[in-house]
Amino acid sequence: MGLPQESFGGILHETARLWRTELDRRLRPLGLSQAKWRALLHIACHKDCTQAELAARLGVEAPTVVGLLDRLAADGLVERRECPHDRRSKTVHLRQGGQALMKPITEMAENLSRELLANMSPEEVACSTQVLQRIRDRLLSL
Repeated sequence: MGLPQESFGGILHETARLWRTELDRRLRPLGLSQAKWRALLHIACHKDCTQAELAARLGVEAPTVVGLLDRLAADGLVERRECPHDRRSKTVHLRQGGQALMKPITEMAENLSRELLANMSPEEVACSTQVLQRIRDRLLSL
């Protein structure tokens, strides 16, 4: 008999939290908190995203993301620009300092993934990835 559905959600949440915590530990020598590296990754992956979109992607409130962006801007990692389609909104962009951090962030994330998946077969990794993608896609459709 399989795990109860409540256990699946708990395991999924705890696994994601532990993965972020370990990556956070590895990125700390670069001066990056979990909030900072997660924001930088989202900004790099979603060009011309607004502050509101970034807040939604990070799962935080707008005032929280404003403070985070203030710190990232003070560090010379991001800049805000007026949104060409909505003057009330600002889009967020990586500056040269933020772009330079993308390589070490992605390398450390890839190294951690390789370490964590080393005991799994390629078929297990592919199946797990497909299942998680289907769950994500289902959630996005709700």
